Formats: sequence, structure tokens, C-alpha cells
Amino acid sequence: MNILVALDSNYINALGVMLHSVSVTNPGTAFDIYVAHSSLTQKDFDVIDRSVDLSRFTIHPVRVPDDMLKDAPIMERTSKETYYRLLAVDYLPPEVDRIMYLDPDIAVINRLDDFYNIDFKGNYLAAAEHVGPWLHFINRVRFRMDRKTGHYVNAGVMMMNLEAMRKTESVEKVFDYIKNTKIKLYLADQDVINGMYNRKTINVDPRIYNLDEKTYRLAHKADPSIDLDWVEKNTVIVHFNGPNKPWKTDVEYEGELADFYFRFVE
Repeated sequence: MNILVALDSNYINALGVMLHSVSVTNPGTAFDIYVAHSSLTQKDFDVIDRSVDLSRFTIHPVRVPDDMLKDAPIMERTSKETYYRLLAVDYLPPEVDRIMYLDPDIAVINRLDDFYNIDFKGNYLAAAEHVGPWLHFINRVRFRMDRKTGHYVNAGVMMMNLEAMRKTESVEKVFDYIKNTKIKLYLADQDVINGMYNRKTINVDPRIYNLDEKTYRLAHKADPSIDLDWVEKNTVIVHFNGPNKPWKTDVEYEGELADFYFRFVE
């Protein structure tokens, strides 16, 4: 199973917890972990190695060359790492035909098999929508999405159909979109992913594959049976997105999902 992460050293410890959660909840599965970066050190990779069973996990450091980004347009709220999801088709090995992208601020609490083996049906991506009805409407208008099937997805959890994307997508095509679009890219690469690929994206259930605190709160309010026991049995990926992180010591964590992170802290 192939997993892609992209980060700098600030998220190394969180990545270690995330990969440990993958290891614990997916026994018997072998993983190839592609770590896209521009500045990680051997010490950083030692932390990553200690978080997993190296008999089942192969860590592939992928230093993205600076010249790949020499023509990159400037986007607001952009770092080098911001681009790495967008450029995966160009720097990952050609034999990698599908890959799961995961942000480091994630805990995997059940098996990944169903999501990983999703039938793309010719689509490029599978991801979950996080926004409510009003923002859904705004984004649907912004990106001229199909009224019935268009969804603005969160880019922190994605299955990527690299085999299909390589036939038509490239670094140059991404850069051209950023340079030429007249749409304000408030959320940088996430906006680019939605703008370019919203008609080639399968929308999956965020309660199962990308559960954050807001999604949990709204789901529980709509249906009280969707409680922490339901999450334990049904959710696969819990996402601690935004500034509210359970590992931060300077502020008290607000939410009910923190235990799904701390259970994997060694």
C-alpha cells in the first residue's frame, strides 16, 4: 500500500504518531511511505523509522528538487511543501499507480483497505467534503462545479489515481492553471485541486474517511447515534486539521476526538 506525505520538520513528531496509528490498525499490510520534502535531516528520518515496524514499512525519502519549482507561480499562504501534492505525478516513481495522500495531523483508527482499493471509475481523486451548505454553494459557484455532483473537498486526505493522471496532467498544467485562473485562490493548493479536478473527483463520506471535530459535531447533532462509539467502529481516518491540535501544550484542546490521537502516542 502506497502512502504519500509532504512536510517540513515542524510536523515530524505528528507524522510519527500518524504512521504508528497506520501500523497498529493495519496489521499484516506492507506499506511504502513516500516522504516528500525539501529540508528534512537524517535525525528527522530516524524519528520516522522509530514510529513503524520496518519489516512492514519501507520509507522512501523524496527530496523534491528546487528546479522543479523554479517556474512555480506565487500563491498566498504558500510554502514549497504546499506544492508537493500537486506535483506528485511528476516526482513519484512511474510504477506507483495509486497512492493515498495523508496530512501528518491524522490518526488512522481502522483499516485503510476499502479506501485504498476504491474503484476510481476513471476519476483522478477520491476525497471528502468538509464545508457546510453555504460554503458549498459559494465554492460550487467559484469553481463552476456541477450543481448535483460538484463538491469542494478537503485535500488533507486523498486517494490519487496516478495512472490516470499521468496521461493528461503535468507540472506545467498546474502552473498554467495558477497563472491563468481568475479565481481568488484563498486556500492555495486545495483551491487548485478543486478548481482543476472537481469534475474528476469522487466524493467520499467525511464521517468515515476524513472526520474532523466540526464534521463530528454536526453529524452528532443531526443524528445522536453518531457518537464516539460509532466513530470507534466506523471511522477510518480522524483529521485534526486547523490550528486546534491535541499535541499543543500552550492551549487546551477543544473537541472530543483527542483520545484517537493520544492512544497512538508512545
